[in-house]
Amino acid sequence: MSTVLLPRCRLLLSRCINSETWLEASQVHFRRFRSNDSRQRPRNSYYPPQNFPGNQRGDFKHGGRSNPQHVMKQKKGHILDGFSVRDASDTLLIMEKQVHKWANLPHVHRRLESFGVPRTDVKPILSVFAQEVSSGLLHNPIEQKKYHVERFILTTKELNQGLRLDQILTQLFYSWASDPKQQEVLLKSVSQSTLEQISHLSSTADMSYPADMYPKARSMRRKVIMHVGPTNSGKTHMALRALAAAKTGVYSGPLRLLAHEIWDRLNKGQIVPLGMDPDADSEPDTSTNMDIIEESVSRPTVRKEGKAKYARECNLRTGEEFRIVSEHAGLVSCTVEMTSLSLPVEVAVVDEIQMLADPDRGSAWTSAVLGLPAEELHLCGEEVAVPIVQALLNDTDDELFINRYERLTPLTVQDESLEGDFSRVQKGDCLVAFSRSGIFALKRKVEENTGLRCAVAYGRLPPEIRAEQAALFNNPHSGYDVMIGSDAIGMGLNLKIKRIIFETLHKFDGTVERALSVSQIKQIAGRAGRYGLHGEPGGFVTTLHEHDLPMLRSAILRQPDPIIFAGVSPTLAWTESVLQALPADASHQTLLEVAPYVSNVRPPCRAFVPSKVEERSHFIETHAKHMKLYDQLLIGGSPMNWRDPLAVEFTARLCQIYNEKIRVPILHALKVGPYVEALENVEGMMSGGKSSAGAPSQGLVNLEGLHKSLVLYLWLSYRLPVAFYQSEEAYALKERTEKALDWCLRNMSTRVADRQPASFGLRIHSEAEDGVEYRRIPATRPQDESIRELGVKYAKLLNSEKRSARGQR
Repeated sequence: MSTVLLPRCRLLLSRCINSETWLEASQVHFRRFRSNDSRQRPRNSYYPPQNFPGNQRGDFKHGGRSNPQHVMKQKKGHILDGFSVRDASDTLLIMEKQVHKWANLPHVHRRLESFGVPRTDVKPILSVFAQEVSSGLLHNPIEQKKYHVERFILTTKELNQGLRLDQILTQLFYSWASDPKQQEVLLKSVSQSTLEQISHLSSTADMSYPADMYPKARSMRRKVIMHVGPTNSGKTHMALRALAAAKTGVYSGPLRLLAHEIWDRLNKGQIVPLGMDPDADSEPDTSTNMDIIEESVSRPTVRKEGKAKYARECNLRTGEEFRIVSEHAGLVSCTVEMTSLSLPVEVAVVDEIQMLADPDRGSAWTSAVLGLPAEELHLCGEEVAVPIVQALLNDTDDELFINRYERLTPLTVQDESLEGDFSRVQKGDCLVAFSRSGIFALKRKVEENTGLRCAVAYGRLPPEIRAEQAALFNNPHSGYDVMIGSDAIGMGLNLKIKRIIFETLHKFDGTVERALSVSQIKQIAGRAGRYGLHGEPGGFVTTLHEHDLPMLRSAILRQPDPIIFAGVSPTLAWTESVLQALPADASHQTLLEVAPYVSNVRPPCRAFVPSKVEERSHFIETHAKHMKLYDQLLIGGSPMNWRDPLAVEFTARLCQIYNEKIRVPILHALKVGPYVEALENVEGMMSGGKSSAGAPSQGLVNLEGLHKSLVLYLWLSYRLPVAFYQSEEAYALKERTEKALDWCLRNMSTRVADRQPASFGLRIHSEAEDGVEYRRIPATRPQDESIRELGVKYAKLLNSEKRSARGQR
């Protein structure tokens, strides 16, 4: 019966999806029922050469430790840690010295077995390999060229040197064991089938030339313009004006906040297009989060009020929200992961280009640099990104131009710290900490010692609430005179900060406490004294404690180290091919580890092990084992906190309903955890109910989790729209949650007199307040819903048959 129903099911589901080109180019449509075999190659063109969902995230993850226990608890390092690196030239010598230890490690043996090497052959082949490497294999120039040893780089800046050494030795092993001449010798030690398996996986996993993955971009000679400079240098100014002047174009940024702001200003006509003369007697926009030249002249090119003649129709596309102003809009503002690499445009602007080195999200920036089919590609960011972009473009035929910008106002390191005295905190100060608990501890101490009220901004807060807290701090009449924040303030928030005060210059990175990099310190410190936002130009920076001040002075004077690699991620087609080359019982973690451990990835690119790979893989094996490959990668790469038990429980609930019922109602999924009850309790207090002193603080954590859960549902609704179909209901809950979150934050003051009446409302911009009309979903035909429902009925019947078949086995 399945063979009869499947084509009918596929046909019905495909008819209910419109073919808007801008939508097709941004997502892979609902593919839950495309076949019964997860290893079958796709039969249509719904798989563009995009990063597979395992590395797609909607927004940049700021903020420090969400769990204060991490200050005390440090994860055990890699077993190969302990060697020292002076510079990259030490790499080959270290490989020679460590190869025997590596070859005898049990986890290395287990990994090769999971990649398809028979257990009986693992030890013999590793023994030969270790002997050859330790005997000087890599000193021979011919062998160096054959194995591309330039990709084996260890630096003093590696965050996990043992893990990196493990990766490069495994990569070398696969290149060495796949060499035909070497295999003639190895046949004395291992079987022919083993060598064929090694060669097949090595060739299938090859990612030597990532630029060739983007044929549309390679078919044109692009003009690439880099705009580089420190924070508050105006480096994105001309790029945005060029975008406003283009008939077709895209803005790709790191944050929903930035994408929304560009969308808003382009539609309202606040950005004067390049080539048009700005009108006289208009006010400049000083509220923008963009790094622009904030003009004090009478003819500003970024205006406080929009004008129709400058307005451009622009759609918004982020991980969990689409705003469609027009089906025919020429411009799109999006987060970088949602950038279309299939639609040619006149102008593209990619913001914060230095993010291409980020282990989690960097591959999206690399894809944009190599794959955006734009006649003119503007890359905005820090100077440290210049060498890596130059190296990436060596494999293209593009022209590169570099425009450098200087900071518009001076930044001064003060002669003294606060010496731990919170009474020295002043209006306009921003204190920076790197944990949620630390931020609220600082808030309490500042309010107790100064009488000043504090706004807060940290990574776990929704972007909308961060923006609201920033608005309170910027408003001189709000009563919020001090900001307490994490490194979330370093990007995407417009803050009228006069002085930055670092509580510490160290941050927990998920494994150990590490000193902040020069780039991180300068990014945060640079938020002080934004041009045009204070009566006198310039900003100041200092530390809370005296012992941190010398390190701060040194960092501000130094140039950040250049970026040495750009992240790359496999495409979905690559992943499906590799899955075919692995053993039939290969785990999800094995699949994710092939790229960083086997693939030939040449500099300046590098494939990373996905963060929390063990947690992700365990979840997939437990809750999504029978899903299709695309669905597994989608869930594994979703924007959720894998360390949060409630978040994991909610995601498991989504998978359960999806597997059993196909359609996932949002309230049905939210029955796990205390989320809905917490929201209703806070809303009761907002409506005049009794509120104890600790109630806002207690409700805040649950509301943060609820908001993350709703964002996850919305994120899935744009990728699996038939299953996660209640996006409007999720949006309504999300707005209620944001109002409740804002109420909690405003009522966490230590002084009872400062607490807000329960009747206030959050200034969440509605469509009418935005002044821009839009829809969240594409226009549909009246019969689409009935066709979709019929398709789902067929799909449920197929699912039931599959479960019955598994039960009989």
